Amino acid sequence: MESWTKLKQFLQYTPLFNYRASSDETKAKPTQEHVKYKHISDNDDATDLRADPFKFKSRSIDEILDDIGLRLFHLKVILIFGLLCMIEALELSTLSIILPSIKSHWNISSFLAGVLTLSLSTGVIAGCWFWGWICDKYGRKRGFIGSATFIVVFAFASAFSPNYYWLWISLFLVGFGSAIAVETFVMTMEFFPPKYRTMFSVLISVFWTFGFLLSAVVSIELSVIGFHWALAIVCFPTALFLIGIVFLPDTPHYHLAAGDEQKALNILQDFAPEMDLSNTKLNRDHESKVRADFTQLFRSGYWKITICLFIFSITNIMTFYALVYTASNMAAASSEKSENCTSTIGGQENYKQGCSNGDLYSILAWMNLPELVIKITVAVGCCIFTVKNVILTLLVLPTILQIVGFFILNQRTALLVVTILSRSLLSGSVTMMYVYASLLYPTENRSIGVGACASIGHVGMAIGPLIFVIVFEQAYFYGIVFIIGMLLLGFIAIALLPSRSSAIL
Repeated sequence: MESWTKLKQFLQYTPLFNYRASSDETKAKPTQEHVKYKHISDNDDATDLRADPFKFKSRSIDEILDDIGLRLFHLKVILIFGLLCMIEALELSTLSIILPSIKSHWNISSFLAGVLTLSLSTGVIAGCWFWGWICDKYGRKRGFIGSATFIVVFAFASAFSPNYYWLWISLFLVGFGSAIAVETFVMTMEFFPPKYRTMFSVLISVFWTFGFLLSAVVSIELSVIGFHWALAIVCFPTALFLIGIVFLPDTPHYHLAAGDEQKALNILQDFAPEMDLSNTKLNRDHESKVRADFTQLFRSGYWKITICLFIFSITNIMTFYALVYTASNMAAASSEKSENCTSTIGGQENYKQGCSNGDLYSILAWMNLPELVIKITVAVGCCIFTVKNVILTLLVLPTILQIVGFFILNQRTALLVVTILSRSLLSGSVTMMYVYASLLYPTENRSIGVGACASIGHVGMAIGPLIFVIVFEQAYFYGIVFIIGMLLLGFIAIALLPSRSSAIL
């Protein structure tokens, strides 16, 4: 009997069993609005939670983010990173708009004009690897600040380029900085709760379409502002992004991977001041990997994932941009009845004057509206189905549309609709590729993995126009065969990747 009394006294004063009672007492106080979070020093042995295993409970970051839910902070994340997606789209489309003006102003050849278009894509290919390494090594936030600075400085420098070579170098460095845009998916995935992260990552890509629509306004006013100010216009939204990113913290996932658990807890506490995380220890679901190491992409069971993602990224983006150029050319040909334009479909070239760049790019901008509907639908689908199943669906649908294209080769309007829908579906699959890569790679090398996929994919972006010239201009029939082959190859690559039933990082 005496032993039972001592045992009850011991359990009564043990922190593990006394925690629930003290917590209920704390919640019962009507005057307490927020829990005062005590930042714990790792050097203070007297207050170190790890000194007594009974004083803390182990939880994952995703569990805490689930409890936090959606806050006003997440709306800020969407607006800030959405602005960056608009900047990338505006920069890429503005160059193609002003290229005829640059060509006539400096009297350069068509070959040099074509080489100039490679400046941005070459910069993106190099920048994706670099900024991915920076984000994993020194933090996501520092990577975004550095890249935004690149864009502002060299976009402004490109506006005052005295010659062709200075412009090429400036645009290369602008592309180098804008390569950070793919890392928005990484940061969004790490900030949002698991049940919302895939949906909002896709929704942020909707701003990319808004950026292309904005480029149509630039094309209309090009004769007023000139190509110099058209190049500099990207500086203003980038400056706003740079101000916004300064006030965002780095992700708790990065700080935990970097070994600073207390910093990760502090950020989570700032998200929800009313929660008490002072007795929480963050755990991890996987073994620690070497951080910011390119070789890890081809080791420890990730080499199959990397190869499959590389195959999917280059085939997907190459097919997407081949359809972009094809739809643009077909739109110009379709407007031939009302305005005189240049048509090169089917190997026939009709050079006629009278179709302004502003009118043509206005048509092309409105052609991007189906992307808005498709991306919103894909975002909702991510809440119902797995990411892998959504991607496979986005590959099957354009394949079916291209098969339909076999039977309507002589119906230009119907063929244009099929091409626009196929391109819009592939735009959604490009977005999902970055989301899927963010789920498959560990936190230590997540940015490098996503950046590597984007870099390989942008090689396909550079090849896309070449495919259009070699294949589609000769005969659209061979172009359809090529696209179907690439889509099937991408389908096989995705099918070989592991499935993720949840969005837990």
